[in-house]
Amino acid sequence: MARRTVLAAGLVLALVVGLQLVAIHAHSLTGDGAYHLLAGHQALCYGQNTVNLEHPPLVKLLISLPLLAEDEPLTGPVEVREALARTVAIHEKPQLLWRATVRGRYLELLFLVLPFFAACFALGRRFGGAAAGVVLVAMLGLSTSVLPYLTILQTDTAVSLAFVWTVLAGLRYGERPGWRRAGELGLAAGFGLAVKFSAVLLAPAVLASLFATKDLRAGWRRRLGDLAIVAAVVLAVIHLVYVAANRAYAPAVGRQVIADTCDGKATVVVEGLMQPWKAPLLAVERVDPYLAQWLTGFLSVHTQNAIGVYPSYVFGRVSSQGRWWYFPAVLLIKTPLVILIVTGVALARRPSPPPLLLALTAAVYLLAAVTSNYNLGVRHLLPIMPFLFLPLAVWLARRPRAATAVLALLAFEAVVLTPRWMSQTNTWWLGARNPTRFALSAGDLEYRQSLVQLARWARAHDVERLKVLYPALGQPVIRMYLPDARLLGPGDRLEPGWYAVDVTVEQLVPALRAADPGDVWDGADLHRAAEQWWPFWQALVARGEDHGWVAGTFHVYRLPPAGPVP
Repeated sequence: MARRTVLAAGLVLALVVGLQLVAIHAHSLTGDGAYHLLAGHQALCYGQNTVNLEHPPLVKLLISLPLLAEDEPLTGPVEVREALARTVAIHEKPQLLWRATVRGRYLELLFLVLPFFAACFALGRRFGGAAAGVVLVAMLGLSTSVLPYLTILQTDTAVSLAFVWTVLAGLRYGERPGWRRAGELGLAAGFGLAVKFSAVLLAPAVLASLFATKDLRAGWRRRLGDLAIVAAVVLAVIHLVYVAANRAYAPAVGRQVIADTCDGKATVVVEGLMQPWKAPLLAVERVDPYLAQWLTGFLSVHTQNAIGVYPSYVFGRVSSQGRWWYFPAVLLIKTPLVILIVTGVALARRPSPPPLLLALTAAVYLLAAVTSNYNLGVRHLLPIMPFLFLPLAVWLARRPRAATAVLALLAFEAVVLTPRWMSQTNTWWLGARNPTRFALSAGDLEYRQSLVQLARWARAHDVERLKVLYPALGQPVIRMYLPDARLLGPGDRLEPGWYAVDVTVEQLVPALRAADPGDVWDGADLHRAAEQWWPFWQALVARGEDHGWVAGTFHVYRLPPAGPVP
């Protein structure tokens, strides 16, 4: 690489890693992150993969390794039926849990985020030289649509690494087919299937890598042999990961977990739709319990997606059924404006089309996304972000001045918004007049990431005994960050003092009241809860002094000492 490119690469890496270090310490533990730590702890300490079958165990094992160094366990053995309650209860050991969170995030940075950046650099270099690799890493590492999700103890970074690695391995195989490169292709795809079930969407890319080549007719038998190698390596990787998560596997317990999942007694909602799979899965368990666990998790996630159980808030309305336009809208709202604008300029100049394998991988994933009921945030698009950004990175690499300007603007935005990246849209600079400020919810705005910032605000303003309105949070969770805080809800009295209202109250309460219960899973109960929250929240708004927002997700009020409000 040229000396200038090496210097630019060093500066980019220093900045994107520095921002990740801030994120590691500034973001509170998400609900999914706590659940992954609990599941990983169970596998590492008790040798059984008994909870959270809806995600393969590799990432959970990695991020939970710091718990092995603790003098006391995070919790005792957990049955799948009590997993969600225990996920809240582990917050009663706040110092232990926070140490595990921070250390797990550092492991994620070292073993997933940095390899992801390295793979993206290799992808960019392949199609546009080293400069394109640097630009691609910078675009990903500085974009507010990617940056806050990389170290939150989730599986999205790992599966994103798997997508880029698999495509690179497929391209290398296409150049020089052989059993070694087939083995690498299988290793990459197997890694993906060991971290997240959405990696099944890599199947078309793997098959295209093996068979969509010019000399197919001359070597089709060898390609079939290489396909067998890929399949064998994939199965071996999955098997080894599940063996590591089940080193003390007990058949009776394993069968019970599968049965509970199929019966709807686990944490995945299946509504009886998995009953036909119960007997076949238990039969598989007698032959290969690890494959049975993988299949149970995959089928349960597929079933839950088909049902549509997560209420997704978009533009003032809430529904549990997926909207085809959701992810395109999320990309337009969350992707930094400078990227969108320069992409438009580049497209107007008719750049060369992306390579077939990249286009196929992105198209298959997007098709699955727009037909899914999991409308839960831009983080679900992370696996194809490198492919979406690659054409612009190559275009910018050929125009150093334009690249410098774009990356400088991205860096400025990322630094200014620290650490509020997740709660921002690309029109953040309009402040209170921002029309998309609260257009989205869930992982696009509020993913329980702001409790650390709320605690810092309370200390800076000498606020004691803060009262928090946050439905379904759990008292141990809020007290992990604010030991003197108290969660309030309908039926509690509003007394003088300081209040923090989570943004989900302001979004979901009105939206659920107005929604057709048939559009929302468990709609009748959620509508009833919203009707209970409405007068309680409105009484606070009517009597309280508005003191603005903290971290973009908590609306702060002060109720003056004028007597209690019933």
